Amino acid sequence: MISRDRGVRQRDVRGRDIGLDQAAAARWPGSRVTLISATGPDSADYLLILPEACLGGEGLTRFLGAVAPFGCPLPPSLVRAYSLPDAIFPSILLGEHEAAPNGVGEAYNRFLAHARRQWMAALEGRGPGLSPALAWRAAPVRRFLTADESADALAKASVTLPGVADHYLGRGLLLLADPGVAESWPTTMSLGGVTKARKITGREFPVWIDLPAHQPSLLASPVLTRVERVLSES
Repeated sequence: MISRDRGVRQRDVRGRDIGLDQAAAARWPGSRVTLISATGPDSADYLLILPEACLGGEGLTRFLGAVAPFGCPLPPSLVRAYSLPDAIFPSILLGEHEAAPNGVGEAYNRFLAHARRQWMAALEGRGPGLSPALAWRAAPVRRFLTADESADALAKASVTLPGVADHYLGRGLLLLADPGVAESWPTTMSLGGVTKARKITGREFPVWIDLPAHQPSLLASPVLTRVERVLSES
């Protein structure tokens, strides 16, 4: 299906239409893919959503286990980690995340502010679950949209998802499409110096996928280029 309305284009496709091979397409949760573009005088925004995907409980931890270097604990373990009143995920010392270097502290706080409660509800089977969604601006410089910008883009496109749009999982789709994207990324991360480095599991995944050093390789994913091309040809 192709639709156009006031600068907004929408197209429903399959994974193969954006270059996924059979193995990569099978790793994505849901075979249908909806592509959306919204162009303005100075910008071009794109959305990639999976209208059938809504992850919660063990379905969510299976997804995280597939994209995190060292798998993922079961839902109750994640809920406990995210629920600690004084040392919330993934901190192990009080307040240590505030001064974490290399963008770790900022990424930690973004997750805390925008997604932690939604993740806890999904893991516990409360609420609608999480729907992987990618949102990026291609012009004038390609970058991922912020949480607020992503919400605005979804609203303008009048998109209804089965779960809460989650852009951490959306970027995880790029790793499922091409695991080589993360080959050069460190598989440990520290919030308190080298002696406190921990392996990246599904618990740490939202911070790890959001680190500034990892964004260039994600933004260079061929999936984004193919989405832009498909919509430009619509």
